[in-house]
Amino acid sequence: MLLHEKLEQTNFSKTEQTVVAFLLAHEDDLAHFTTTKIAAATFTTPSILVRIAQKLDFSGFRDFKQALLEERDYLRHDFGPLDANFPFDRQDDLMTVATKIAALKQASLQDTLTLLDHDSLRRALTILTQAQTIRVFAVADLTFAAETFVYKMRRIGQPAETFTVSNTLYQEALLTPRTDCALCLSYSGQSSELLTAAQDLKRQQVPVIALTSIGANQLAQLADVVLAVTTREYSYTKIGNFSSLTSLELLLDILYSAYFNLNYQQHLQTKLTVARATERRELDNQILRDPE
Repeated sequence: MLLHEKLEQTNFSKTEQTVVAFLLAHEDDLAHFTTTKIAAATFTTPSILVRIAQKLDFSGFRDFKQALLEERDYLRHDFGPLDANFPFDRQDDLMTVATKIAALKQASLQDTLTLLDHDSLRRALTILTQAQTIRVFAVADLTFAAETFVYKMRRIGQPAETFTVSNTLYQEALLTPRTDCALCLSYSGQSSELLTAAQDLKRQQVPVIALTSIGANQLAQLADVVLAVTTREYSYTKIGNFSSLTSLELLLDILYSAYFNLNYQQHLQTKLTVARATERRELDNQILRDPE
């Protein structure tokens, strides 16, 4: 859930509602507002702002204000005329559909880069490199992206696992030692199976990296590091998860590539050795033939 949505749906007192309405009405100037100034403008006290932040699961008003401003800036970021939920119309011809889907994916890739934070990416990479085994937790169609990531990591010699049956998530979370790490994939960040697994992982002090949407969600709150997925789709009302899946796959590819690059020559040699031993096929297409 977006923080703006949570502000509208949280059960605030009348006094708190007055302050929330002020914050939303003066959002463009909020960066320059102190708690004292807001309290004076709303005839309240600074402690009201702290209570509002805590009701939204923030430790204090400063963290809440920063999150609200970051979300505002992202939502105002130009995504063009594209509709991530309904990217093409019923009357579109074949090539128009193809063109619109390609444009949506290109916009989603660029959108993901605007959300990518260097320090968060570095922390995620550190967690991956310190783990004995990388365990990827996902449900529904995101298990396919998880499998692809695990396949790549294993082919460069890094132990990695994922679990395609959602009922096994609980068991595998409980069996994960703190020497491993968990990569949790969820667009909403609210999938019940994944949240239960993430809670078990945190109780066992397993480092958790979450790939999820922006805004306030339970998975992000449980994670040690969050990498944000482009957030332009509704939860249910959409033709397909073209945008979010493209974004998530890009983040996984970035993590794999950054890990690969830490020990480039060794990983390349391992990958080539495995490929030559397992990928036997006759190629008639000259372009596909590797140089000797």
